[in-house]
Amino acid sequence: MKTSSLNEKVIPTVFSLGIFVAAWYLGALAINNDILFPGPLTTIQRLFVLVGRGRIFGPLVQTVLKALAGLGLSLIVAVILGFLMGVSKSLFKIFAPIVTIIQSIPIVSWLALAIFWWGVGFRSPMYIVFLTLFPILTINIAEGVRNVDSKLVEMARVFHFTRSQVVKDIYFASAIPFLLSAMRVGVGIMWKSVAVAEFMVGTTGLGRGIADAKASVDTQAVFAYTILLVLLGIISEKVLDMLSRKIGRLA
Repeated sequence: MKTSSLNEKVIPTVFSLGIFVAAWYLGALAINNDILFPGPLTTIQRLFVLVGRGRIFGPLVQTVLKALAGLGLSLIVAVILGFLMGVSKSLFKIFAPIVTIIQSIPIVSWLALAIFWWGVGFRSPMYIVFLTLFPILTINIAEGVRNVDSKLVEMARVFHFTRSQVVKDIYFASAIPFLLSAMRVGVGIMWKSVAVAEFMVGTTGLGRGIADAKASVDTQAVFAYTILLVLLGIISEKVLDMLSRKIGRLA
């Protein structure tokens, strides 16, 4: 049973990856110009060269740290504000438009302001990730809390549930699926936003590596760094899948 289930997950993934790599290879073969469009083998070779030169591990760690710091900060603020917006209609009416405005501001505007507010370095990409994820997570948590049936809360009070039990077992339990759904969307945006921020206002990281590769017309390095960002996105998705299953079993 477990082997069959594993095959059902692995085989489609491998098949999908094979189609992507084959299309990439054929596209590179048709263009026949590594400067414009390097193929998979050329890109992997370039990646190993960058690893050998010590230009991968440090930037990779920096990018992950910035992304996780921004994600952690956005989760803290979103959980608090989203919960308050969910339990209070007045707060929802006040803050929902503000959150929507923040979400509507283009990332390029935040990047321009980031240079003035936080300068170049670690903080700007971290705050860009925060500003990108915070609205998505906040609205979804608020909707999850608002989705709670008021009769369920009344029943909990009848059975003398404490306030902390109501918050944890009813409100947060209702918000978690909404939060996980938002994070599935958010993790992809997270890696894109941190890379763009590093490209524009960063001094280290994979995005900075892409900027340096662009400046030296090193398309192979651009592809190599991009592969790493894609892998980070895939790993994040898998971690969220595992977390969702674990929470589902606990529920």
